[in-house]
Amino acid sequence: MSRKFSFTVQYSVPVEELHRALTNDEMWQARFEGASTATLDLSHPDGPGTICIHMTEKAPEDQIPGIVKKVLKSELQLERTDTWGPLDGDTAKGSFHGKSGGITTEMQGTFELRPAAEGSELEATGTVDVKVPLVGGAIEPLVENLLKKVMNSERKSVENWFAAQNA
Repeated sequence: MSRKFSFTVQYSVPVEELHRALTNDEMWQARFEGASTATLDLSHPDGPGTICIHMTEKAPEDQIPGIVKKVLKSELQLERTDTWGPLDGDTAKGSFHGKSGGITTEMQGTFELRPAAEGSELEATGTVDVKVPLVGGAIEPLVENLLKKVMNSERKSVENWFAAQNA
Protein backbone atom coordinates (compact mmCIF):
# COMPACT_ATOMS: atom_id res chain seq x y z
CA MET A 1 0.00 0.00 0.00
CA SER A 2 1.34 3.44 -0.82
CA ARG A 3 1.43 6.54 1.35
CA LYS A 4 0.30 9.94 0.02
CA PHE A 5 2.10 13.12 1.03
CA SER A 6 2.12 16.85 0.39
CA PHE A 7 4.40 19.54 1.77
CA THR A 8 5.63 23.02 0.86
CA VAL A 9 9.12 24.51 0.92
CA GLN A 10 9.39 28.31 1.27
CA TYR A 11 11.98 30.31 -0.72
CA SER A 12 13.04 33.90 -0.17
CA VAL A 13 13.44 34.61 -3.90
CA PRO A 14 10.73 35.53 -6.45
CA VAL A 15 9.25 32.82 -8.69
CA GLU A 16 11.00 33.99 -11.88
CA GLU A 17 14.43 33.90 -10.23
CA LEU A 18 13.78 30.55 -8.55
CA HIS A 19 12.59 28.98 -11.80
CA ARG A 20 15.65 30.35 -13.59
CA ALA A 21 17.87 28.71 -10.91
CA LEU A 22 16.01 25.37 -10.95
CA THR A 23 16.43 25.12 -14.74
CA ASN A 24 20.09 26.26 -14.70
CA ASP A 25 22.84 23.65 -15.21
CA GLU A 26 25.40 25.71 -13.28
CA MET A 27 23.23 25.79 -10.16
CA TRP A 28 22.83 22.00 -10.17
CA GLN A 29 26.54 21.45 -10.84
CA ALA A 30 27.35 23.71 -7.88
CA ARG A 31 24.86 21.78 -5.73
CA PHE A 32 26.58 18.44 -6.49
CA GLU A 33 30.15 19.73 -6.40
CA GLY A 34 32.19 17.58 -4.05
CA ALA A 35 29.48 14.90 -3.70
CA SER A 36 31.76 11.90 -4.20
CA THR A 37 29.02 9.24 -4.09
CA ALA A 38 26.59 11.11 -6.37
CA THR A 39 26.06 11.40 -10.11
CA LEU A 40 24.20 14.12 -11.97
CA ASP A 41 22.85 14.11 -15.53
CA LEU A 42 21.20 17.28 -16.88
CA SER A 43 19.25 17.70 -20.11
CA HIS A 44 16.77 20.12 -21.66
CA PRO A 45 14.56 17.90 -23.86
CA ASP A 46 11.73 20.46 -23.92
CA GLY A 47 13.96 23.43 -24.74
CA PRO A 48 15.13 26.55 -22.86
CA GLY A 49 13.46 27.25 -19.51
CA THR A 50 12.93 23.52 -18.86
CA ILE A 51 15.15 20.81 -17.42
CA CYS A 52 15.39 17.12 -16.63
CA ILE A 53 17.65 16.39 -13.63
CA HIS A 54 18.67 12.77 -13.03
CA MET A 55 20.48 12.20 -9.73
CA THR A 56 21.86 9.09 -8.06
CA GLU A 57 23.59 8.74 -4.72
CA LYS A 58 24.85 5.99 -2.46
CA ALA A 59 23.39 6.53 1.02
CA PRO A 60 26.06 6.90 3.72
CA GLU A 61 25.95 3.87 6.03
CA ASP A 62 25.80 6.01 9.18
CA GLN A 63 22.67 7.82 7.95
CA ILE A 64 20.54 4.74 7.24
CA PRO A 65 17.87 4.15 9.91
CA GLY A 66 18.10 0.82 11.79
CA ILE A 67 14.77 -0.48 10.49
CA VAL A 68 15.99 0.05 6.92
CA LYS A 69 19.38 -1.62 7.58
CA LYS A 70 17.56 -4.75 8.75
CA VAL A 71 15.82 -5.25 5.39
CA LEU A 72 18.55 -4.06 2.98
CA LYS A 73 19.59 -6.64 0.42
CA SER A 74 22.64 -4.62 -0.69
CA GLU A 75 23.96 -1.08 -0.32
CA LEU A 76 21.28 1.61 -0.45
CA GLN A 77 21.40 3.40 -3.80
CA LEU A 78 18.97 6.31 -4.29
CA GLU A 79 17.84 7.55 -7.70
CA ARG A 80 15.65 10.58 -8.48
CA THR A 81 14.58 12.31 -11.68
CA ASP A 82 13.01 15.76 -11.57
CA THR A 83 11.58 17.59 -14.57
CA TRP A 84 10.57 21.24 -14.75
CA GLY A 85 8.40 22.79 -17.41
CA PRO A 86 8.51 26.42 -18.51
CA LEU A 87 7.33 29.32 -16.40
CA ASP A 88 3.68 30.02 -17.26
CA GLY A 89 2.76 33.44 -15.92
CA ASP A 90 3.82 33.23 -12.29
CA THR A 91 3.74 29.44 -11.86
CA ALA A 92 5.70 26.45 -13.10
CA LYS A 93 4.95 22.75 -12.87
CA GLY A 94 7.26 19.81 -12.58
CA SER A 95 7.33 16.15 -11.70
CA PHE A 96 9.56 13.75 -9.81
CA HIS A 97 10.18 10.04 -9.76
CA GLY A 98 12.44 8.26 -7.32
CA LYS A 99 13.42 4.71 -6.54
CA SER A 100 16.07 2.87 -4.60
CA GLY A 101 18.27 -0.17 -4.92
CA GLY A 102 18.88 -2.41 -1.94
CA ILE A 103 15.24 -2.03 -0.90
CA THR A 104 12.30 -1.78 -3.31
CA THR A 105 11.01 1.77 -2.96
CA GLU A 106 9.20 3.97 -5.45
CA MET A 107 8.18 7.61 -5.14
CA GLN A 108 6.44 9.81 -7.67
CA GLY A 109 4.52 13.05 -7.82
CA THR A 110 4.34 16.63 -8.95
CA PHE A 111 5.83 20.00 -8.10
CA GLU A 112 4.17 23.39 -8.31
CA LEU A 113 6.20 26.58 -8.03
CA ARG A 114 4.15 29.70 -7.21
CA PRO A 115 4.41 33.14 -5.58
CA ALA A 116 4.23 33.45 -1.80
CA ALA A 117 3.90 36.44 0.54
CA GLU A 118 7.69 36.68 0.83
CA GLY A 119 9.27 35.16 -2.26
CA SER A 120 7.94 31.87 -3.58
CA GLU A 121 7.00 28.37 -2.54
CA LEU A 122 7.42 24.93 -4.00
CA GLU A 123 4.72 22.36 -3.24
CA ALA A 124 5.52 18.66 -3.60
CA THR A 125 2.59 16.23 -3.79
CA GLY A 126 2.96 12.52 -4.37
CA THR A 127 3.06 8.96 -3.17
CA VAL A 128 5.72 6.67 -1.76
CA ASP A 129 5.55 2.87 -1.79
CA VAL A 130 8.01 0.61 0.05
CA LYS A 131 7.55 -3.00 -1.01
CA VAL A 132 8.88 -4.79 2.04
CA PRO A 133 6.59 -7.23 3.88
CA LEU A 134 5.55 -6.19 7.40
CA VAL A 135 7.79 -3.09 7.73
CA GLY A 136 7.16 -1.25 4.43
CA GLY A 137 4.50 0.94 6.04
CA ALA A 138 6.92 1.91 8.81
CA ILE A 139 9.62 2.86 6.29
CA GLU A 140 7.38 5.00 4.03
CA PRO A 141 7.27 7.99 6.45
CA LEU A 142 11.09 7.83 6.63
CA VAL A 143 11.29 8.10 2.83
CA GLU A 144 8.90 11.07 2.86
CA ASN A 145 11.01 12.78 5.53
CA LEU A 146 14.15 12.12 3.49
CA LEU A 147 12.57 13.92 0.50
CA LYS A 148 11.67 16.88 2.77
CA LYS A 149 15.26 17.04 4.04
CA VAL A 150 16.65 16.88 0.51
CA MET A 151 14.31 19.63 -0.72
CA ASN A 152 15.20 21.87 2.23
CA SER A 153 18.87 21.24 1.49
CA GLU A 154 18.20 22.18 -2.15
CA ARG A 155 16.54 25.41 -0.92
CA LYS A 156 19.72 26.30 0.98
CA SER A 157 21.84 25.49 -2.08
CA VAL A 158 19.68 27.64 -4.35
CA GLU A 159 19.75 30.58 -1.95
CA ASN A 160 23.55 30.24 -1.49
CA TRP A 161 23.94 30.08 -5.27
CA PHE A 162 21.95 33.33 -5.59
CA ALA A 163 24.10 34.98 -2.94
CA ALA A 164 27.26 33.94 -4.82
CA GLN A 165 25.83 35.25 -8.13
CA ASN A 166 25.06 38.64 -6.59
CA ALA A 167 28.37 38.98 -4.72
